[in-house]
Amino acid sequence: MRILKFGGSSVGTPDRIIQVIEILKTYIDKKLLTAVVFSAFQGVTDNLILLAKKAVAGDKSYLDDIEKLQQRHLSAVEKLIPAKNKLLIKKILIMFDELKELNQGVFLLKELTNRTMDNIVSFGERLSNIIIAESMLKKGFDVEYLDARNIIKTDSNFGNAKVDFKTTNKSIVNYFKSHKHVQIVTGFIGSNSTNETTTLGRGGSDYTASILGAALNSDLIEIWTDVDGILTADPKKVGSAFPIKAVTYEEAMELSHFGAKVIYPPTMQPALEKKIKLVIKNTFNPKFKGTLILERQPNIAFSVKGTSSIDDITLLTITGSGMIGVPGIASRLFNSLAKRDISVIMITQGSSEHTICIAVLPQYGLPAKNAIEEEFAYELRDRIISKVIIEEGNSVVAVVAEDFRRTPRVAGRVVQALGSNGINILCIAQGSSDLNISLVIRKESLKKALNVLHDTLFTQVPKTTNLFMIGTGLVGGELFKLINEEQDNLEKNLNNKLKFIGIANSEKMLFDESGINISNWQTLLRESTSKSSVPNFIDKMNKLNLPNTIFIDCTANEAVIPFYEKILGDSVSIVTPNKIANSSTINYYNKIRAAAKRNNVQFLYETNVCSAMPVIKTLNEMVASGDEVLKIEGVLSGTLSYIFNEMKQGKKFSSIVEDAKQKGYTEPDPRDDLNGLDVARKILILAREVGAQIEITDVEVEKLIPQELMKIKMLDQFMLKLKSFDKVMNVRRTKAAKKGKVLCYVASYENGKAKVGVQEIGNEHPFYNLSGIENIVSITSKYFNKKPLVLRGMGAGARLTASGVLSDILKVSNQLGKL
Repeated sequence: MRILKFGGSSVGTPDRIIQVIEILKTYIDKKLLTAVVFSAFQGVTDNLILLAKKAVAGDKSYLDDIEKLQQRHLSAVEKLIPAKNKLLIKKILIMFDELKELNQGVFLLKELTNRTMDNIVSFGERLSNIIIAESMLKKGFDVEYLDARNIIKTDSNFGNAKVDFKTTNKSIVNYFKSHKHVQIVTGFIGSNSTNETTTLGRGGSDYTASILGAALNSDLIEIWTDVDGILTADPKKVGSAFPIKAVTYEEAMELSHFGAKVIYPPTMQPALEKKIKLVIKNTFNPKFKGTLILERQPNIAFSVKGTSSIDDITLLTITGSGMIGVPGIASRLFNSLAKRDISVIMITQGSSEHTICIAVLPQYGLPAKNAIEEEFAYELRDRIISKVIIEEGNSVVAVVAEDFRRTPRVAGRVVQALGSNGINILCIAQGSSDLNISLVIRKESLKKALNVLHDTLFTQVPKTTNLFMIGTGLVGGELFKLINEEQDNLEKNLNNKLKFIGIANSEKMLFDESGINISNWQTLLRESTSKSSVPNFIDKMNKLNLPNTIFIDCTANEAVIPFYEKILGDSVSIVTPNKIANSSTINYYNKIRAAAKRNNVQFLYETNVCSAMPVIKTLNEMVASGDEVLKIEGVLSGTLSYIFNEMKQGKKFSSIVEDAKQKGYTEPDPRDDLNGLDVARKILILAREVGAQIEITDVEVEKLIPQELMKIKMLDQFMLKLKSFDKVMNVRRTKAAKKGKVLCYVASYENGKAKVGVQEIGNEHPFYNLSGIENIVSITSKYFNKKPLVLRGMGAGARLTASGVLSDILKVSNQLGKL
C-alpha cells in the first residue's frame, strides 16, 4: 500500500485539483492507496503568515486578506462541486470566523506567539483537505477527511515541533485499523499532549507522509510536486540539468542540505529507518517515472548524482601558530558559536592546525566573529591567535555521490574543472561519510561553477562550449559554415555542443547568451545596434562569466592582439589563426605564454603555419618527449608554393601571380606575399616553438621583387610593371633546370639562425615534387637525424584554415574540466 503527498503547487487551482483527482483514480481503482496528504493551496500558508504579522503590527488590512482567502476557498468549492454544498460552505465560513477571531486577538493584544502562529497557519491545510475530501466524495470515491492533529502527537516546540513517535505510531495504527477508506490527511500539522495545534516545520507535509508510511509499513511513499524528480542541478542555474533516476536516502539528504528544494532532509528519517522507498513525481507530468529514493544497493555502480549549492554564505578564518598542537581549541570555538545558536554549515582545518575555516549563513557572520573574538580574547591579545577574518559574498557548491573516497579521480576532476575555468576555491571539505565534496567559491562564480561541474561530471547531455569570436571574414565565415554543418556530429559523437555567444566584425557586434543562430549570422550581425569595440566586446564576455569559454581571434590585423594578456588573465583560452602575436616581440611572445600558464588556460594557434597541418603540434610533442630539433626547413606559403610550382612549366612569373590573385591564393595586394614577410613570420614562430629567443629582425629575408616595384602605389600599375621582372625570374628558373633542379621559396632555421629565400632544389630533396598550393615541412632532430620527419599537405584556403581553427577549439574544449 502507498502513501501519496501533493504539495501546494499541485493543488494551487481547482483545475489542478481536478487533475490530481484523476491521478488518484488510478491508484484507488487498483486498491493501492492508503492515504493522501495534501498541503494548503499554493501561497495560502504565506498569506496566513503575512496577515498575522499585519494584525500584530496593528494593520487592519489583515481583515481584507482574510476576506480574499475566504473568497478563494469558496470559489474553489463552487468550481469543484457544482451542486451547492451548504454543509461544506457552512464549515468553511465557521473556520474563517475562527481565523478572524484569532487574528482579532493578535490585533488587540499586539502579541503573536509561536503557539498562536501555529494555530493560524494550520487553517491552510485544514481548509484545503476538507474541500478536496468533499470534492472526491461527490465524485464517488470512498474517502474520509482526517485531521492529522488527532493522530500525530508532538512536543510543545511551536513552529518546529518534535514528534512523539511512540504515541504517534500507536495512534496511527489504531486509527487505520478502524478506518478502511482512503484517508485525506492534513499535512504539516500535529498537536501536543494537551491537544494544542503544532506545526512540524519546513517540509512538514512531506514529513506527515513519511510518518504515516513508516507507521503503517507502507510499500512506497510518493511525493508529488511540480518537477520531474530530483534534478542533477538547479535548472534555474544549469539549463542542462536533468532528473536523476535513483538516489540513496543519504544522497538525497546531502542534496537537500545544500539547496535542492524538492525534499527536506528530516522528512525522510522515518522512511529511512523503516527502509521504505520514496519516489518524487511530477503532478504536471504524471507519466514520468520520477526519482526513486531508496536504501543503497550494492549491485548499483557508482555515479555522481548531483550538484547543489547554498548561494550565500560567510566564511570565517581563524589563524595562529599558537593553535598548533593545543587541545581544546576547536571545542571552544564551536561551543562559543553554539551558545549563540549559530549553526556551522561547513568546517575545514589543515593538518598543521594553523588555520580553521568555518562557513555560516550571512546573518550569522558578524555575530560569529564577535563570539569567537570574545572566546579567544586573551589569545588574540597575546597573539597566540593572529586574527579572525570574515569574508562575505561566498557560496558553497556540493558534488554529491556515494563512495567518493573509493572512486579515483572524481575530486581531481572537480578541482581541475573549476581551475581550468578560472574559478578559485577558497576552501574544500570532503566528509568521511564519502557522500560529498563541498567547496567554497566567490558568489559571482556560482552559476559558472555549477555549469562547469555539470558539464564535467554528467555525460548524459552534451557539454556546452561557449564561443566568442572577433573577425567574420573569410576564415571566420567558413568557421560558421563548418560548425553549422558538423554540429549534429559533434553533439552525437563528441558529446560537445559549440555555442556562439558573441561575434563581431569591424562595424558591429552581437551577443546572445542563449546562442547565436549561426546559419543566419550575417543578417543578425548586420541588424545589431551595437557598434563594434574590442574593449567593450571583451568586457561583455567577462561580465557574462560563462563556463567553458573560448575566445577566437579570426582577424588578420593587430586590433585584438594587445588584449590577449587580459583575456588569458581572465581565465579564458584563446584560439587564433592570426600570426601577429606570435611573430611580435619576443617579450610579448613570452608574456602571452606566461599568462596562459599562470591562469591554467590554453593559447592555441596551429593554423599560424601551414593552415591545418599539425606542424606546431608535432614540434611541441617532439620537444616535450625530450627530442632536440636541429633543423627546420619548409615551404610555408601556399601562395608562393603555387607560384614556383607553376614556374616549373615555363609560365611567366607575372602571369602566374595574376592567376594566383584571381584564384584568391594571394592577399588582395600580392606584394604582401612576394615581400617574404609572411614566410619570415612563420619560420620565426616555428623557431620560437623549439626554444629560439629571436626577433623578426633576426630573420634573413629575400624579397621576390625589387624595391622599386614595392614602392609603386597603385596595384594596377604594380601588376603591369611586374612583367618587367619576368626575364629575371625566367633566368633563375632556366639556370636551375640545367642542373636538374627547381626553384622553391624555402624557410629554414638551423644553429640559431633563420632565413627565407629562393633555393634550388634537386630531385633528392623532399620539396622537389611539390604541386599546387602544397606546403611541406622537414624536421631534423636528434631522433630524426639520418632521415628527417616530413609533413606535407594543403597549405592554403579559408575552409582548410577554418578546419584547423575548429580542431584547436575542440582541443581546448576537451581539456576544459578534464584531468
